[in-house]
Amino acid sequence: MRGVITGREVVANLGLIYREFGAGCVLRCLWVMLSGKTTTFLEVACPPVTKR
Repeated sequence: MRGVITGREVVANLGLIYREFGAGCVLRCLWVMLSGKTTTFLEVACPPVTKR
């Protein structure tokens, strides 16, 4: 298991990501893809909640 998502994987699975995780996750995936950052899907799908 690689853990790091690639642009190819995001594009190939946009429908699945949208259906299972919602539009917010799709937008975060696309943002990470466009920004060129290296991250794991878990970090994108479940971003840390900031405490107030």
